Amino acid sequence: MYKKLLSFALVLVTLVAMISCDSKKGEGADGSKERPLLLSSQELDGVFNPFYSSSAADSQIVGMTQIGMLGNNSKGEPTYGEDEAVVVLDYETVYDKKADTTTYYFVLKNNVKFSNGSSLTIRDVLFNLYVYLDPVYTGSSTIYSTDIVGLKEYRTQEEDENSQDSFMEQFQIEAETRMDNLVNYANDIIDDNEYVSFSIEEFREKLEEYSDNDENVLADYDKVCELFAEELDTDYKNSGGEAYKDVVFKDSTGTPTNVKLNSDVEMFLYNEGYLRWNRNDAKLECSFTSNINEIQYWTKEDTIKKIYEDKLPLALEEVVYYWNTSSKLYEFLVNEAMEEFHKNNERVFNNISGIKFANMKEDVIVRGKLYPACNPSGDKSYDGSNLTNTNEVLSITINGVDPKAIWNCAFSVAPMYYYSDKEHIEAFDYEKNFGVEYASQEFMETVIKNSDKIGVPVGAGPYQVCDSSHSTENVKAADFRNNNILYYTRNDYYIGGKPEIKYLHYQVVPTSNLINSLYSKEVDFIQPNSNPETIKDLDSHKKDGIGFKSITTSGYGYIGVNASFVPDIKVRQAIMHSIDTSMTVTYYGTEAKAIYRSMSLTSWAYPDGCTPYYPYIGGPVPTDLDVVNPDYADYVEECGKKAGDFFTEQEQTEFIIRLVEGSDYQVGGDGVYTNGKTKLKYTFTIAGSDKDHPAFNAFLKASEFLNEINFDITVFPDAQALSKLASGNLAVWAAAWSSTIDPDMYQVYHKDSTATSTLNWGYKQILQNTGGKYDVELAIVEELSEIIEKARETEDQNKRKRYYETALNLVMELAVELPTYQRDDLFAYNNKVIDEKSLNTDLSPYTGLLSDIHKVRLLKTK
Repeated sequence: MYKKLLSFALVLVTLVAMISCDSKKGEGADGSKERPLLLSSQELDGVFNPFYSSSAADSQIVGMTQIGMLGNNSKGEPTYGEDEAVVVLDYETVYDKKADTTTYYFVLKNNVKFSNGSSLTIRDVLFNLYVYLDPVYTGSSTIYSTDIVGLKEYRTQEEDENSQDSFMEQFQIEAETRMDNLVNYANDIIDDNEYVSFSIEEFREKLEEYSDNDENVLADYDKVCELFAEELDTDYKNSGGEAYKDVVFKDSTGTPTNVKLNSDVEMFLYNEGYLRWNRNDAKLECSFTSNINEIQYWTKEDTIKKIYEDKLPLALEEVVYYWNTSSKLYEFLVNEAMEEFHKNNERVFNNISGIKFANMKEDVIVRGKLYPACNPSGDKSYDGSNLTNTNEVLSITINGVDPKAIWNCAFSVAPMYYYSDKEHIEAFDYEKNFGVEYASQEFMETVIKNSDKIGVPVGAGPYQVCDSSHSTENVKAADFRNNNILYYTRNDYYIGGKPEIKYLHYQVVPTSNLINSLYSKEVDFIQPNSNPETIKDLDSHKKDGIGFKSITTSGYGYIGVNASFVPDIKVRQAIMHSIDTSMTVTYYGTEAKAIYRSMSLTSWAYPDGCTPYYPYIGGPVPTDLDVVNPDYADYVEECGKKAGDFFTEQEQTEFIIRLVEGSDYQVGGDGVYTNGKTKLKYTFTIAGSDKDHPAFNAFLKASEFLNEINFDITVFPDAQALSKLASGNLAVWAAAWSSTIDPDMYQVYHKDSTATSTLNWGYKQILQNTGGKYDVELAIVEELSEIIEKARETEDQNKRKRYYETALNLVMELAVELPTYQRDDLFAYNNKVIDEKSLNTDLSPYTGLLSDIHKVRLLKTK
């Protein structure tokens, strides 16, 4: 909606539904005569923090308050300079052939101010960099993927390259060992005390006895209990929203029955596997009671407690290794071990040598212009707020070349005064302290992203947050987001110029109600799904003052399959072959195209002439079988099919069954495939609260086919999909990516990326590879990561394109993401409220109608 801050450029865009709400019209919420601009928002995850925001909807909310080092134009080129609403006045790139390094010099403007009137200086820029590059940072930014000189030494405190490469491994091994120790002690207790039922506290006492009071074992046990309780609470929340109404049970003949789920409690029990559908007897069965009617009296707390006590402590091994608690425990223990290591070892590398305040003590020339030293005496209290005869210059030196590096330098600059604390700000010295406590998980949790800073973003962007009375004093999260309306007032200090519109409100609106909310004047601007019916409807309302524009999306639709929930690669392949992706394309009519690799068609790196890797098993055999799932190609040959032929229903079923049973699955007593540990019971999640979604019918068709051959698939919309995706808690889902300008694949697919996107694929479980069950996937991820790195080591576009073609084929081979469609973005607005002449006209996949939000005007009303 605004000129994209590129640190947010690769974020998850889901087609979600929203909760409707009311907003005052025609005047400010404080009763003033100044009318606010009313924008619609998708459902929000609520992480309004520039360092940790990941979803597109959340990042849009944050972005209104932020300013980037650089911007971008409609061609996808970096923008900077006096006339651009960015931090950088000028920049230059210098390559040193002898040293094989590239240095980026960024001249900072002197007149950029945060919304409280304080100056944005190089202190803030350095603070942001040292947050993003800290070894325990786990947000979605991957600036750390740039090979900045001295960065590896700083993050590992090791000079030897071999030690740097194996640095994280020592903490991962320690985390795995602690998990194993806890499980081994627990199993010893269980084996020695057969038929004994322990409470949580009684079991802890036994652990203390068996482990000789090993503090790690006891602390880890407590952490498991804490995380598991949180997981169950989250699972219950994610089972809510009356999702139970969409569950349909079929008997052994495939005929829908009248049996229904009746509450969120039953939905929760069903999702957790404690309420099961017996297809043969056409009835529901519960692990906790033989009387199903009893469940109607259970509360949320009762139900969570039942499952919690069923698993802990006696099934502790299952929780530690197989629930989502496992990945969170692992991440916590890795970071804790790393934090402890740094506490016990004196820092050798106090800063990142490749990042410098270039003209702090010495003059610097950038593009032929002299910038005198800002602080020749080296005064550590220098704050850069009163410069008149020079500008601060930041330099970042990287090894070799990296075409993505310039975009990693386009991060938004959040204020240190707000996101750090008094102790660390006072210690700032340009040498060792940069407003961040080094390698501290606690600092990140309690300072950078405490509850207030998660819910209330602050920056130097065009708008600042306020409450419903438009007051900016002491705004709390509940004031900023009140009844699903988010309140802003303009930032009078904005470097791009004081915004034309004083007040701005974002209103969360259901997808199904977007059009009506525009027609009824509840909102002024929406971004509905771009399908033929919607466009025809909007066109019919032109006479009523409705305007609309379409822009090719810099992104694409996809279906994801999480390897942590679906650990067998052949089963993931079976699911993908069962989905007719053409149905997602026809949803958009002529406004979308089929896409076959995990990259936007707008990118120059999208492979030429590629075809489906997982052809729909009910569709025609494709012409080119060179790059398809090898099992599918072999089956085509075995059945004697040629291009354009179709498999019979029996052949379709046989192929899918062959994939599944080849992975050692057999039909269990309840009529569902199982291998003893994993049951092929999955929810296909539509991100949103209604069925108006391009993937709904494709999911429904696939579920009917798979359920006929002993899967147990449920399809229903989920308004909590964003929060589930952010923590990797969906098994199979439909969503869309918003792509970066550069086609770099590091953030989403590299093994070392700490972005939440990798949780979606089950990377943590793949990289842990417990028991060797992910040997195949691990080998693919290793090769994929290597190719991604090679693609960043050259600026030769043709070479990069070949690398990405190989990398994209590996993504397909991994069977975690099935690309579906490339669509257009559709923007619609009330042109009797918004002055159309003030909207951006230089449209492209990288710029939208509200790219220059501060220039948008409202029409004067009588």
